[in-house]
Order: sequence, then structure tokens, then C-alpha cells
Amino acid sequence: MNNAELQAYLEEHSRVIDTFRAKGLDYQNEKNQKRQPAKRWNENKVDRAVDKMVAEFIASIQVKMAFNIRGEHAKEYQTWLTFIEQNEVVEGLEESVSEMAFEY
Repeated sequence: MNNAELQAYLEEHSRVIDTFRAKGLDYQNEKNQKRQPAKRWNENKVDRAVDKMVAEFIASIQVKMAFNIRGEHAKEYQTWLTFIEQNEVVEGLEESVSEMAFEY
């Protein structure tokens, strides 16, 4: 499962990406307000920063799962789905992200 497939799966089966994105946007907006007025980012640049945070979050999850998914079937999509379900990955992510706080 690549990053795009993982993101699509998470978006379809949970709200973890939406929750992470909302927290990331709050963080980026707060960070932006602390910049000097002349150096503040426009909305598009803030959105791109949030998109980057989401991409890094997804990549981190994918790498951690890939480390645990090994063997001859490691590249098969169904192997990833089985791992996600057996290890309650979505539930764990939802709990972690709900408790997450970005600090500046």
C-alpha cells in the first residue's frame, strides 16, 4: 500500500485525516499570526503547509506499518488491510490524533 492508497483508505474509513488537517490548520494559522505582518503567509501558502504536514503524517504511518508487514505477501493490498484490521490501526490513529496538540 503506497501513501496515496493509505490516505484514501483512511479518508474512506475514518475521520483521522480530517481531524489531523483541522489541527494542522489551526497550528499553521496560529504560527502565521505570530509572524511580522509583512512576512505573513497568504491562505494558499498556509494550506500548502498543512498539505505538507498531512503528507508527512501519512508517510510516517506508512513507513511504520511497512516495517511490520514483511514476507512474501508484503506488497499485496489485502495484506495491508488485514494488518490494519487486526492491529486496530484506525482506532489507534483516531485516539492519537484526537489527543494530539501542535506546539509552536
